[in-house]
Amino acid sequence: MPAPLSYSSYLDLDTLLDCQKLKSAEAGNTAHDELLFIITHQTYELWFKEVLHEIDAVLAIMGQPSVPERQLGQVLRYLRRIVAIQKVLVEQIAILETMTALDFLEFRDLLAPSSGFQSVQFRHIENKLGLRRTQRLTYNAMEYESALSDASQRQVRAVESAGSLFALVEQWLARMPFLRFRDYDFWLAYSHNVKAMLDKDQSAIEANELLSPPAITGAVEDVISAFWNDNSMTVDAFIAKVGAALAQPL
Repeated sequence: MPAPLSYSSYLDLDTLLDCQKLKSAEAGNTAHDELLFIITHQTYELWFKEVLHEIDAVLAIMGQPSVPERQLGQVLRYLRRIVAIQKVLVEQIAILETMTALDFLEFRDLLAPSSGFQSVQFRHIENKLGLRRTQRLTYNAMEYESALSDASQRQVRAVESAGSLFALVEQWLARMPFLRFRDYDFWLAYSHNVKAMLDKDQSAIEANELLSPPAITGAVEDVISAFWNDNSMTVDAFIAKVGAALAQPL
């Protein structure tokens, strides 16, 4: 009969806590801060695994031909979780900085030629989010994946060629029905309705016999100005959306 599940067995702590292999200890001169160095980087990789888990969930949702609106809340929740994890990752640097440069030099030479540039999961995160090859800095004047093993290079290239979150969000925005759907054009309808509303307000102001011509002009300008301010839009932004021809009557 299997042993009942415990905290230790569920988290596989025996394996987890035994995977810090100090190179300085193997060399016969244990460096005190090497354990901190290993744990910090292993923690990064564990968080990278969780970030990829969340990104994959977002990609699965956004990759659908039609994204149900109720699932957009899930997308935002997963993305907020990623942001929270990123904050933790940045804050972890403060822990690593408690190790001095001299402390690091006690074991640094034993780590050559390994480097953080060889983090496959970090490259996966970059590619899944949509970082393009043309936007990357080269690694020692070579392609970014050149520091990886052959198998890891194949994995990274496969992820790079797959759809990214950036591309999926662009596709989602492009097919949003409230912008243009069949014979309906949102911005065309919006511009017409805005003009009709402002024309109605202007006619009401001009019909007010108690106002002088200068007062009428000022009141009309106030109405138009209030509209743009209330909607957090500028005339230039509106023109950029609907085109100068449609915005001209306004």
